[in-house]
Amino acid sequence: MARVFETPDGPPGPARIIDLYCGFMISKTVFAAVEFGLFEAAGPQAATSQELANRCGIPQRSARALADLLADAGLLVREGGAFRNAPDAEAFLSGRGPADLRTMARYWETVSYPAWEHAVEAFRTRQGVRPVLDKAQTEAYESTVALVTAETAADLARAYNFGRHHRLLDVGGGYGTFVKPILTAYGNLTATLIDLPEVAGAVAEQRIPRLTAIGADVFESPLPGGHDLILVANLVHLLPPERIAELFRRLRSVAAPGTTLLLVDWWRTELAPHPSARFGAGEFLIISGGDLYQVDEVAGWLGETGWTFTGLTELPPPSGVIQAVPN
Repeated sequence: MARVFETPDGPPGPARIIDLYCGFMISKTVFAAVEFGLFEAAGPQAATSQELANRCGIPQRSARALADLLADAGLLVREGGAFRNAPDAEAFLSGRGPADLRTMARYWETVSYPAWEHAVEAFRTRQGVRPVLDKAQTEAYESTVALVTAETAADLARAYNFGRHHRLLDVGGGYGTFVKPILTAYGNLTATLIDLPEVAGAVAEQRIPRLTAIGADVFESPLPGGHDLILVANLVHLLPPERIAELFRRLRSVAAPGTTLLLVDWWRTELAPHPSARFGAGEFLIISGGDLYQVDEVAGWLGETGWTFTGLTELPPPSGVIQAVPN
């Protein structure tokens, strides 16, 4: 639609702006296609819109409209009057490839997208606008976080020497994405994971060896002591600065001499975030008033709350590990 306004040899046209305005339509189309199982139905072999409609149980006109939009977006490939999956759609949206991103679509559709309707308020006030999640939304959120962070968790288990520690406290550990590969690699470790009761309960049901799951609010309940390593992974970015300082103080209160604090997150180490984290600052703000923070900012908050910043270990972008010890 916007292409008619393009003026490649003259002054700028509005095509790119209009395409951005319409970006939400593409997102909702992809979400609907995932819901209907359209990428499973399309497959690597071309199918007509009627065949897609039959396989998905939707009207033929709807299948054709979805297929046309998805083809323009590059997720489907037109072959005459039929459609097949593009290679990335076949790999990640069909359920037949090396990874399955359909769970992520459920998160964006049911949790993130409705919250972004209040983006103007969030950017104006620096306050989170996402409502309290129900059980299904919590599962979609935690499953997506686990999917996004699984590679980073494996990288952390390889990059840091956990062998010199004995008891690990995983603060806000979610479904155990980070602690599980660590416990697998280091048989000398025992661990305690603390997160909200509904999350910790799901972890407890997994019966992970040498892991105790505690259901509690890390800001309201006493934190368990007796650990020589504290891990905070992908939690700092969800908090505004004043809450980060509060968290650091609470962690310092249970940290014995010789304890190491590891902060794993998407750090803003240069003027601009890594391309893979470009939506992070907005998403973390929408969720709970967070941001992508600079390493020197975090080092300052650590210093103000009884910790000494000892360095940053880079993981594959955009992640890194900030290390600190008690003063």
